[in-house]
Amino acid sequence: MFYKLSNAVEKNKIEKDLNLRFKYPNLYAPDLLIDGLTEATISIVTMEDKDEINLAIWGLMPQDYKEDWSTFQEISNTLNLNIDQLKTISWMKSALKHRRALILVSGFFAYLLRKGTIYTYYVSLPDDKSFFIGGIYNQLEDGFLSCSPITTKADKFISSFHNVDNQMPIIITESVFETWMSEETRENTIEQIIKNPPRLKLRANPIANDFFKNKIVYNSLLQPVYYDDIPKGGLSNS
Repeated sequence: MFYKLSNAVEKNKIEKDLNLRFKYPNLYAPDLLIDGLTEATISIVTMEDKDEINLAIWGLMPQDYKEDWSTFQEISNTLNLNIDQLKTISWMKSALKHRRALILVSGFFAYLLRKGTIYTYYVSLPDDKSFFIGGIYNQLEDGFLSCSPITTKADKFISSFHNVDNQMPIIITESVFETWMSEETRENTIEQIIKNPPRLKLRANPIANDFFKNKIVYNSLLQPVYYDDIPKGGLSNS
């Protein structure tokens, strides 16, 4: 599961690169580590407002939900959602149909278990620009938005350095923006995007073991992994 994201790009660069504007520009700040296990906010673009970057609480709650984030997360962890949940749980199915989102990130974290030790990798674009992962959102009774990323089966690249489970966030590229964000898109088309998302050429950098305590970034003794340069046999071999 993916409970940590990164959105470390400056506001002006995001707006210039994506040709979008922040709805609440004074509330945005770059953050190398967004921890979903706390009540964190993430930057999203919604089907309802495709020209602005909004803010949402990370962890989907039902439409018009009245209680606290922590109350709901204690009974149902919705920091990530998969296609089986989205097809079978009615209030999630409704969000998938009517309230899809683009979640703005500059990276996410993956975990390789090897010989009894966990190694952490930071997955990003080679140029460290922002990109989008797919999600769904709901509006709470007080008007705030809540949102969750959608995961799918990890591809060959991600699986090479992420073996604690078989999932990865779905990446939404410009080639499917309109399809993903259109109310007219059929449900089976959305399901196909989730199961077979577009690919970006990503980079995976190993990071220091104490990164999550001190935000020390790269372990200089290890080398980054690139989309086109997976070591023979993969990284996940013991």
